[in-house]
Amino acid sequence: MIKSERCQFRLLSTIDFPAVLAMYAEPDSNKYIRPLREKTTEEYQIFLEGKVKNNQREQGYFFSVFADEVFIGTANFNYFEALNLEHVGVHLARSAWGKGYGTEILKRLKYLALERGRKEIHALVEEGNKASIRMLEKSGFDLKDRLYLKGDQLRIYKAILNEETV
Repeated sequence: MIKSERCQFRLLSTIDFPAVLAMYAEPDSNKYIRPLREKTTEEYQIFLEGKVKNNQREQGYFFSVFADEVFIGTANFNYFEALNLEHVGVHLARSAWGKGYGTEILKRLKYLALERGRKEIHALVEEGNKASIRMLEKSGFDLKDRLYLKGDQLRIYKAILNEETV
């Protein structure tokens, strides 16, 4: 188990699926996450099963995140093949919005990347996702580029990793 000041991270397990699926069903939960928009429960289930398999193969990390033993969201540290970069991300349940959890989780993910020998890490965010943009900037990420991918305008953020920046 990985910990931050208020959160505990564990690799996604099938026992977490009901909580993750409930989060995905919340209004606006996937508004800025194209791969998760307009999916059926079965499609979400397949997506999550793939994340569990990737965790087992150590092909990226997909975590369930808890605060005081209550599920608050997911976090990931993965390779994004389409852009040839490693990235981190946070997806919070509505009950955790606006409480600083995202920033805390991102800082812990940066440290995890540094522990794994990375010198930089990226984050992707859809244009217009003001909350995530603020969260990334508060967490020490800088805007690197903007591009269109599958019809969405994305911002690519980058954080340089060293002992002083994490």
